[in-house]
Order: sequence, then structure tokens, then C-alpha cells
Amino acid sequence: MFESPRQVLVVEDEPLVLESTVDLLVDAGFEVVRASTCEEAMAALDGGFRPPVMVTDISLAAGGDGIELARCVSDLWPSISIVLVSGAQRPKREDYPDGALFFTKPYAPGALIAVCSEPALT
Repeated sequence: MFESPRQVLVVEDEPLVLESTVDLLVDAGFEVVRASTCEEAMAALDGGFRPPVMVTDISLAAGGDGIELARCVSDLWPSISIVLVSGAQRPKREDYPDGALFFTKPYAPGALIAVCSEPALT
């Protein structure tokens, strides 16, 4: 699939948070693919979607682990920049992939837009 700096994969299991994040990014001009599980995110990526940025919650439903997803994506597609978000936990820097960013929820909408606009977060 065509890669554009205005594409983002958003992985979030809370429907209201997912929709508000998607709406924020769409209103800012991004093409957004949404996933509510690690499996849905991997299916989108395995299917050829290669966004420059993936934004993922750390704690996902059904035991999904956003940090493990981030590690997997970083290993398989190192060109995808990763933003981890959580309102419940603050991971240690060594727990997530090099180059990934962490935002505490609630995060400033402008900050998320800014990092998603930058082709390489590192």
C-alpha cells in the first residue's frame, strides 16, 4: 500500500478513546487505520499498510500488550515510528523499543499531531 507521511495506525481498545483519537487525527488531515487489538493491528500491517507512525495503548483488551506489539512492529518494520500511550502505567524506558515515544494519557492533542506529522520520531 502507498506510504504517506500523513498515515497513522491507531491501536486502542476503549471505543471512545479510539474514536476521539481517530477524529483528532482525521481532522488534522491524516489517513487513519484503526485497530482495537494487537491482532487487528498486525493484520493491517501484514496486509501491506505501512504508515510512518503507529500510536498504541499499552494495555489492550484480551490481555493484549502494546509494548510487545511495539517491539514486534519495531523488529519487522523498523521504518514505522511508534508512540506508546497509557493513563494507567508508565513503562521504564528500557521496556519499550529504541526510538519509541511514550505519552501519558490524557495527552495534549497538539503534541500527538506534532509527533505524527514528523516522518521520523527519532
